[in-house]
Amino acid sequence: MISIIIPVLNEEKRLANLLRELKQLDDRVPFEIIVVDGGSQDQTVEVAKKFVTVYQVKQANRGVQLKFGVEKSSGDILWFLHSDSAIKDYQQALSQIQKAVDNPCYSAGYFKLAFDSSDFFFRYLAKTSNLRAEYLGLIFGDQGLFTTRKQYDQAGGFETIPLMEDWRLSRKLRKQGKFCPLSLTITTSSRRFRKGKIRTHLKMHRIKLLYLLGVSPDKLAKRYYK
Repeated sequence: MISIIIPVLNEEKRLANLLRELKQLDDRVPFEIIVVDGGSQDQTVEVAKKFVTVYQVKQANRGVQLKFGVEKSSGDILWFLHSDSAIKDYQQALSQIQKAVDNPCYSAGYFKLAFDSSDFFFRYLAKTSNLRAEYLGLIFGDQGLFTTRKQYDQAGGFETIPLMEDWRLSRKLRKQGKFCPLSLTITTSSRRFRKGKIRTHLKMHRIKLLYLLGVSPDKLAKRYYK
């Protein structure tokens, strides 16, 4: 079974479409949907409850939410999905994930990233993100990371940190085996850049540099969400 784990926070406008599409899939590849809310102040929980059981944690902490979602899941395959991401064919996605994890050479995998904008900046950003995953072994949350429960446990799972949780897990997974790049595209929202594309891009790189220099994820989160 594939456990689809979705961390959410104030996603009432986007979550329903994702859950509706997932619930319409057939069971050729068995799956379950785990939604973990981090304290939404809008109608996210009410929207999600129309489709699935919703788990809630007391803090908006992506690492806490993801780790809790794994604990509540029962699948032997784990697929981490953002609510502002979309795939044209989820049925094919499940099939490709199942096939990928059957190959013992792979410890994890990801989808080809794209943004919901044809702007050159976003095409450049998607291209470099895909190259980073392929050559540096760094998969971020918007790339649809998937792995087996066995590989996840061996890597130590998600750490309960508010930022860089995907960086840390993907680095540990990469030491355990190769990453499988799937042919399907996962399209993510460009909304995080609404305050300025270059400004936000530079801010994200500054956060990564500070992390490499030893600044704690808690301090980085305060800078990132400021």
